Amino acid sequence: MRKPHVLLGFALVLVCLPIVANGNGGPFVIRYPSGDPAAKGVLAGLHPDLKPMRETRLRVVKEDLQIVFPLRAIEPVTHVTAEYTIQNPTAKAIQVDFGFPILRGIASDPESMFVRPDVRVKAGGQFANCVVISNSVIYGIIRQRARATIEKSIAANKNLAHLVRKVSVAKGPALKTARADLLNSLTGGWKWWKRWNARDAALMVEYASIDWDKHNREPLHGYAPGAMPWYDNQMRKLAQANLGPLRAIGDQKATQFLAQLAAHFDPKVASTYESIFTAWGGDVRERSVDLKTGKTRPRELTVDSKVANSAGYDRRLDPTVYARIDYLDHNPSLSADDKASCKAILKNLPVVFTYAPMNLLHYRVKFPAKSKQVLSVSYRQYPYVDTAKPATRQLCYVLHPASLWKDFGPINLEVAVPKGVAFRASVPCRQPVFQQRSRKTHGEPYAEPSVPYAIHRTTMKNKTGELFVAVGSGAFDAAVRKLADQPARLQGIQASKSKG
Repeated sequence: MRKPHVLLGFALVLVCLPIVANGNGGPFVIRYPSGDPAAKGVLAGLHPDLKPMRETRLRVVKEDLQIVFPLRAIEPVTHVTAEYTIQNPTAKAIQVDFGFPILRGIASDPESMFVRPDVRVKAGGQFANCVVISNSVIYGIIRQRARATIEKSIAANKNLAHLVRKVSVAKGPALKTARADLLNSLTGGWKWWKRWNARDAALMVEYASIDWDKHNREPLHGYAPGAMPWYDNQMRKLAQANLGPLRAIGDQKATQFLAQLAAHFDPKVASTYESIFTAWGGDVRERSVDLKTGKTRPRELTVDSKVANSAGYDRRLDPTVYARIDYLDHNPSLSADDKASCKAILKNLPVVFTYAPMNLLHYRVKFPAKSKQVLSVSYRQYPYVDTAKPATRQLCYVLHPASLWKDFGPINLEVAVPKGVAFRASVPCRQPVFQQRSRKTHGEPYAEPSVPYAIHRTTMKNKTGELFVAVGSGAFDAAVRKLADQPARLQGIQASKSKG
């Protein structure tokens, strides 16, 4: 198989798929030279439906994991390919729903007419239909179920239903009184209700104050396996549903808000994301491999807190910081009451550490009786930055799902890095070999074809935890800048020749 470049996180395993959900979370080191704008942090409550299952019928003969850091004149993108040789030793055909977790975002296909994740699955040499369940869709599923739990619980308690309705219909001075009555009833621990703490009670008051029906006219259903999310309107609706004015604080915090309230009525609905992440074998803390020592440690990120707190800060530049600050989009269409509710929610809702989003790739494969076939998953992804000196670009790959198979052979790792760029993995690798790689061999149409690559290899027998790979961003970014300047230099040379 061809050499790849740096590493990313995901793994192959059978998964239960009635309705799908995924998420992320965990603290790491953020350095704010001018002061940390928000040092508090609690993991978000997410729904536990999506968890892996054991596979005992099929046998994975081996996994060939290839990672490439192609040198290209545009934003760095890592190309990851995992090929599994899978045997069905039984006398019956077996169809499997596979779940493949991919940490953080997936790059879009640059050649596609549609903006969609650049992921490909092949079984027996033929492309297989696959679905990427994004964080946004997962958050939407969690919000939908949380709201259903809250509304059902309110309806089941006449006293609570009466107080909530008073808040929802009251106007002017009567609204202030209705809100106070609901708050006092929750914190006072009436006979018909257990005592709420002040902050959660305040969140419940804001829930009652929001006109949810105005923003949710159409009934929604959960994810149906086999749907294509980039074409499926239902998926889009799930991603946007149950937000309303809470769009101003972002879908992550809106989801945490509803899940936290739902947990008061039914703790099962709001199992923490940590339990989901742990089931797949990931660590809720975002970590990195140290380029000097090869040891894993908390990821470090240096951010100017004044910039992060500014009104014009683009949260998409760093969702980590966005998760930590009391971000509020001052949309002019937001009413004064809705803005007040958003501010109250931000004040009372702990900031959630949602650092390593986990997308889930879902696909189905049928294995004929007494057969052996190759199943491959390939995708492109932007590596994350670690600013601890020396600074690095890194990827994390979840190994643990391999341990959920009764029979899973060795994992052959191959990482391709441009020659001269520092490299480190969280597992020992053999001395690199050097070779040229064409665009075709690493599947990257925009990569420089004449650059020699250092190929790092190892065979992993441990199939738990996570694998980290890092490249020195100094040399790598310098090579990217040099490559980006080449067209201009070549044009200048050509122009000089023409004049001559």
